[in-house]
Amino acid sequence: MDRIAFRAPGADGAAMISMVRDDTADRPSNAPASAVAGDAPAAGRVAAALARGWRRATLGAVLVMAALGWGWLVLAVSLGGSAADMGPGMAVFAALFDRIAAFAPGLAAGGGGHGPLMPGMSAWGAVDVATVFAMWAAMVFAMMLPTAAPTFRVYAAAGGRAAAAVMAGYTSVWLALAVLATAAQAGLTAIGALAPHMAPAGVALSASVLVAAGIYQFTPLKFACLVRCRNPHAAFLDGEGAFRIGVEEGLACLGCCWAMMAVMFATGLMNLVAMAVLGVLMGLEKTTSGLFLTRFLGIVFLAGGFGLASGLFFG
Repeated sequence: MDRIAFRAPGADGAAMISMVRDDTADRPSNAPASAVAGDAPAAGRVAAALARGWRRATLGAVLVMAALGWGWLVLAVSLGGSAADMGPGMAVFAALFDRIAAFAPGLAAGGGGHGPLMPGMSAWGAVDVATVFAMWAAMVFAMMLPTAAPTFRVYAAAGGRAAAAVMAGYTSVWLALAVLATAAQAGLTAIGALAPHMAPAGVALSASVLVAAGIYQFTPLKFACLVRCRNPHAAFLDGEGAFRIGVEEGLACLGCCWAMMAVMFATGLMNLVAMAVLGVLMGLEKTTSGLFLTRFLGIVFLAGGFGLASGLFFG
């Protein structure tokens, strides 16, 4: 309904007339006065609540998968024999792993055995290949999914349920790397570069991996991928494009972190201490600004690699 309002004459003596819109007449008589004006804010609150829900669900999914990964790895180490032989720092937790193994004495490795969740040192069969791939997949869940949690939360807020497809695309990239890592481990095992508990058999492998990882920390490709990881391209997602975006995020993360993941070949592939430390460092690298941490880690890797190499050649 329109109302006509008269104002007092102005300086020129002309009366001023204005039209005033009265929205109350357009509402049903039983509608509250705030119904129309409150529709937009209410819709915004609903959208915000849904976004929070998807972010929490995404974080919960990451935590569950990471817990499953860590659970598999802890069980594999516990049933795999002497934890002290699996890399630096593992001796500290040997008693804990022995207690876990005590719950399944029939499965635990004895003597020089390797346990049911670790491969043998002879020629691998299909079971050994599947076991090693499962180990690498568990490492992906335990180490790499948590580092991408902030990225997943951004996409969950922007695209709701399509964020699950983003996570699937991201994970598929790292599972593809797990296939390559399984092949690399098989080759290193065949030539005797890895000891029975998947630790380096000598310093040559450790030194080479550390030097290569240190050099990569200073490359333009590393910097470009790190920037991409820190700035996800959040946009409206649909079911068709979400998986592709997840693959793109996974490739960027792979370009950023593959060398640090490869450091596991230098520290011992079942070294849970190294896994935890490297996982935290990769997460910090993605969530902080600048390149200080990236370059610092490069220096540390190079120093460690050259230190081992000097002992190899001059020790």
